[in-house]
Order: sequence, then C-alpha cells, then structure tokens
Amino acid sequence: MSAEYPAHLPRGKACVPCRRRKMKCDGNKPKCNQCLRFSRSEECEYNEVAVPSTARVLEQHIARLQSRIQELEQDDPSLVKLHNPYHRAPVASPPPAVQEWWQIPEPPPRVAQFLVNQFLPHAAKFGFFFQASRFVASMFNPTVSKPRPPTVLRNAVYLWGISLSRDRQYTAREALFLSRALSSIHAALSSAQPQDTLYVLQAEILLAYYFFHNSRLIEGKFHSGAAVSLVIMCGLHKQGGGSSAPTTDMSMSPLGFTLPPPRDALEEGERIHAWWTTFILDKCWVVALGSPSTITEDDNSSTRIDTPWPLELEAYGQQPRSRNSHTIRTFIQGLLTGSGKRDASFFATYAKAAALYERTTRYATLWEKDITSHQADFNELDACIERFKQTLPSPERVNPDTTHTLLVMHSLGHCATIQLHTRFVGQSSTSRSRCLTAANAIVRLTQILPVRQLPCINPIMAVLWTMTSEVLSGGLRSLRSMRSAWASSSALPGEDVLVSALVQVINASEFFANTSPYMNTRLSEIRQHRVNV
Repeated sequence: MSAEYPAHLPRGKACVPCRRRKMKCDGNKPKCNQCLRFSRSEECEYNEVAVPSTARVLEQHIARLQSRIQELEQDDPSLVKLHNPYHRAPVASPPPAVQEWWQIPEPPPRVAQFLVNQFLPHAAKFGFFFQASRFVASMFNPTVSKPRPPTVLRNAVYLWGISLSRDRQYTAREALFLSRALSSIHAALSSAQPQDTLYVLQAEILLAYYFFHNSRLIEGKFHSGAAVSLVIMCGLHKQGGGSSAPTTDMSMSPLGFTLPPPRDALEEGERIHAWWTTFILDKCWVVALGSPSTITEDDNSSTRIDTPWPLELEAYGQQPRSRNSHTIRTFIQGLLTGSGKRDASFFATYAKAAALYERTTRYATLWEKDITSHQADFNELDACIERFKQTLPSPERVNPDTTHTLLVMHSLGHCATIQLHTRFVGQSSTSRSRCLTAANAIVRLTQILPVRQLPCINPIMAVLWTMTSEVLSGGLRSLRSMRSAWASSSALPGEDVLVSALVQVINASEFFANTSPYMNTRLSEIRQHRVNV
C-alpha cells in the first residue's frame, strides 16, 4: 500500500466516499488508499458517469430560469421585467455642494453690488479718492479702456461694505474678508504692476482707516505708513511745478512703483486727491499716535510738496489746470500776510486744516521748553490759525452731503488752537481762554450741524472730542479752584456753560460709539473727564 498520492487527480475520478467527505483521493482501484486506511473499503466505489459540479449545476439552473423569463416577457410585454439583483449598476456621483457666497474667491454680482452700495455713501469719510460713478461703472461694466479694479482694491471695498452693513449674515464673514484684503495687499506689493499702483495705494488707505476705526492703532499706523511710502515713491507730491503728470524717475521709486501718464483730466484729479488723502491721513494720525510725520515740508527739492490743492473731482477737465510749487509754504505765507482766501473745494480746506493741526502740535512741542525765545513765532502761528478759521465755510449753511466734512475740518481748525495753547494754560490766561473758546466752538458744531443724521463718523473725531472734553474738564477744575479770579474775567465761560458743553460732548460720543469701535474705546476717557470735576 503506497502512502503517496498523485499531485492532482482529474475531476470526477475520486471515489464516492472521498468526494462526499472532501478528502484527498488517490483514485486507486478497486479500493483507494484513503478508504483502506480508514477501514471503509466496503464503501469505496467509483461513479463511472461524469457528475457535474455543484457550481455547474447552479449555473445550468440559472440559465434555464433566465431563458424562461425571456419567454414570458416576450409573451406579455406588460409584465414587470425583472433585473439581476447581483448586477452592480454604476453609482452616479453626487451633485456638487452649493457653495456659499463667502466660499468663492469673488462674491457673486448680487452680493458684490450690495457691499459696494453699503460702502460708497461713506467712502469719503475713510479716504476713498476715486470718482464714485466711474468706479462703479468699472466694477460692474468693465471695458477694455476702463478695466475692472484689481482684486486688491475690490477686497478692501468688500471688507468695508461688510463692516458698514451691520447685517449679521455679512459681518459674520468680516474676519475672512479682512484676511483676504491683507493677503491681496501682500501679493500686490510683491508683484506690483504700474497700472495697479494707485489701486494698491487706495487699498492701503482703506485698510489704515479700517484699523483706526476698529481701535487697532498699531496696524492702522503700519498701513498709513505704507500709504505714505507709496505716494512718495510714485512722486504724487510733485504733480505741479509745470509738470502735467507725476514724476516717473526710477531713482525715486526703488521698488518700481511708477505710474503711467494719466488717461484724462479726471484721472489726473484722482491722483491729486490720492496725494492729499494720504497727506490728511498722515497729518491727523501722527498727532493721535504721538509719532513724527513722515511727510516733510522743507525746501529740499526731492521732498518739497508741489502738488496743487485739490478741486472737486467733477471740476477736473472743466477748469484750467493749476500749477504749484512750495504748496505748503505758500499757504502759510498767505496766512501770515493775510492774503489767504476761501478754497475752491471743501477737500482743499480739509487738507489745510490737517496741515495746521499737525504743524501746531509739532512746533508747540518744540517751543514748550523755552517759549520766551519763540514768542514771536508762537504769536505768528496763532494768528495763522485764527485767519484760517475765518476762511472756513459757515457750518450754518450746510447741506447733508457736506455735514461730515464741515464737522471734521472745523474741529481740526479749533483743535489746532488747543494744541498750540494747551501746554501754557497754567501760566497764561490768554492760552486758557483760547483753549476754552475753541472747545466750546467744537461743541457748538454738534448743535448746529445735523450730526445725528450721520450713520458713521471718521475715527479721528474720537481723538478731537477727547481733546475737547479734556479742555472743558480742565477749565471746570480751574474755575472751582480759583473762582474769584475766574469770575473777574468776563471773557471766560461760567460753570454751567462748561458743564453743559461737557455733557454734550459725552452725548455725541455715546451716539457714535454704537457704530465706531474706536469712539467706544475713547468713550470711557471722555466720561472720566466729567467724573474728575
């Protein structure tokens, strides 16, 4: 009896017992070795007729059923047709998820239009220098000659639109759009194209105001400084002096921020507005932050300001092109000689008010340690401020479109007086009187102008009203500490007048604290001035 088994026995050659038990059979006849080994020799037998495998039997059965089904379907087409339950039909891919408006790089037209409409009515408050109707046309109906503004500006405008909307479905995405605006600024500065430079500048200014508005002063200072660097590198401070366009001298533009010639008179006007918008931003906020201005006004040929004072944008192309040199120095000399006159635009007056506000702060700081040796210069600058305030348009003749500009320009003019005199109120009754008169004039603006019709306000007003409340509070303390001396001076206001004025400043600040985070931040300081007296 052999213990060896063949490597493979052909199908159907195993004996019946081995096949039933699924055991390996060697196929020996008449009795296989498996059956002999396990004493089943009497059971061992072979089926000489080929027996189909179980799988084959099932396949044949299925084939007969399918054939029968086909016959039945052909006999009666109305019958429900069966299908193979094991057939794997291709699975259709699910429809793409619908993206929300904030999940795509560019908001859909409906949302973009809404955000632009939220921003534009307040754009001038936050340094927007492009002509509004032309900007809207290029945004939503661009042409080859007037292409759509680049992403860097669109993102800044969308950010402001979201912030000003006060609608939760939009403000919930404010952080996302701030991130986009910052990313696009970085990308634009890294790969600046000459034709996009003005848009990058506008985005920097809008971001600076956005951060100041939201009480994020360090970031606001950064973007304000970036805007100043851009305008200087582009030569926008030299759009006068007999030149029809800004300089494109690459020695002044180490990063290549040069501008092509303006396409028309309106674009040239936008560039002039771009310079003075940046100038105002810098001059106002260096005082608030206690830092030096990066725009110098000396006679150095490379830094001297020669850009003419701005007209209203709509006037460009309708009036002769003005030419200037030594713009700031000429303005100051005109005030000294009394030859200053009212400007052709509110915006020019606004820029002059900002220039005086910063200039008086700078000089008063220098003169504080030795005022006696600078008394003549002090008196001259004081006279300049008073003459300038006489040229300001009357706040009593106002239309709703000019309310905000009048409020800011008058407040800057009066705060220039405060900045010049406030360091000397303890030793000079004249300085005390000038400060209190200026503070009361600022309060009176909130009574004359319909300020409560303004939905929002330039954040610099938080600084100016804080300064005003501090002067009024100091006046009240002085009045109560030396009542007899104060009462002898008819030029000084009484206690009830000062208290009423201080309350009005607080009320105005509280009103705008709802829409201005920076005003809300300064509100506690303004209220404290009332508590301190």
